[in-house]
Amino acid sequence: MRQNRTARNAETYNESNKSSTGKVLLLVIVIIVLAAAGAVAYLYKSAKDSISLDLKDNDFKVEFGSDLKAADYVADANGTVTPSEKMLDTSSLGEKEIVYTVTKPVLGGLLKPSGEYAMHYTVVDTQKPLVLWSGDGVILQKGEEFNISDVIGYGDNADSKVDVEYKGKVNMDEAGRYPLQVTLTDDAGNKTEFSLTVEVADEIPPAGDDGGSTAFADFVSANSGEGRSFGIDVSSWQDEIDFEAVKKAGCDFAIIRIGFSTGDDDVADLDNTYKENIKNARAAGLKTGVYIYSYDSSEEMVKKTADWVVEQLDGVKLDLPVAFDWEDFGQFQTYNMNFRDVNRLYDVFSDELSKAGYDCMLYSSKNYLEDVWEDTDKRPVWLAHYTGSTDYEGPYMIWQASNTGRIDGIKGAVDMDIMYER
Repeated sequence: MRQNRTARNAETYNESNKSSTGKVLLLVIVIIVLAAAGAVAYLYKSAKDSISLDLKDNDFKVEFGSDLKAADYVADANGTVTPSEKMLDTSSLGEKEIVYTVTKPVLGGLLKPSGEYAMHYTVVDTQKPLVLWSGDGVILQKGEEFNISDVIGYGDNADSKVDVEYKGKVNMDEAGRYPLQVTLTDDAGNKTEFSLTVEVADEIPPAGDDGGSTAFADFVSANSGEGRSFGIDVSSWQDEIDFEAVKKAGCDFAIIRIGFSTGDDDVADLDNTYKENIKNARAAGLKTGVYIYSYDSSEEMVKKTADWVVEQLDGVKLDLPVAFDWEDFGQFQTYNMNFRDVNRLYDVFSDELSKAGYDCMLYSSKNYLEDVWEDTDKRPVWLAHYTGSTDYEGPYMIWQASNTGRIDGIKGAVDMDIMYER
């Protein structure tokens, strides 16, 4: 009996000891967990408390349409700042806010304490409306109705509609010269003033020859240099073309008009010589490219035009980028666009062409490249400037240097171009 009682006491002791050991172990685990949680909380709080952001400026003004990186306004930061590459929104006027998030990861990025900092700015428009076509020297037919917007072209960087007023009077019932003082005013109150003289005539004189012509061989000789090739751009205006003769005359490439958009809901119109021109130019061994003359005034229109161009190309491999040619600046005010809008047309067109595997370039004359088109250092440019030596300072891959060329295989005048190796 005594032995059994002793055994039972031993068992009771062992169970009690195990229970005590388990409690101690559990307590140790709890303490470790609490200590770890405390350490993590301390690390998190320390990291969060150390987060900071100093801005270079706040509550400032920026110009409408300007390209400004949000990161450029951060003076100093303790942590990783986002957005790092986002641009300030300058697409509309008024007060704006951008929120920076500063993050400082701990425990290998398991926790990411962060803080937010707001920067305020105001988008303003201080640029005057731009005269795109002065109208000076225009001759109007006697007896017609006078409308100042039919005589001049103008636009604005921010506003799609610009107020136009003029002082002076044009008597459309009497031939003569009539001086006018014109004022353009945008929504921000910026004004542009200029003068012009409108002539009213009994009969409109016939268009004269712009003078002279240049043989293609002489054009090549005058502009020859390393890394240059010479070509032409053509459309239905040149009628039938003997591309074999063109090739023999020393022409390296041809840029062919594929058509022109109508600027409405209809599809674009195909140039009636395009199919023959592209086929015969390629058969003659010329490098080929195409251009589309656009009257589009919305992203929906230009997207439709781009899709049409891709459809007409039907997978043909081009040697040159597809050129986007929007140049109706003499009537720009009738399109209800600002300059940012017309730039966006090119972007949409280029994006759509790239989806089909085609590169794109911008065709424009020197003045509009300097005054209207943006990012010309990033967009491939086909420069139009009819002169012996261009003073255009931006980069360009092709220079349309003459519109009075003469070459074997084409009966009349043709544009002549210089292409530079990229």
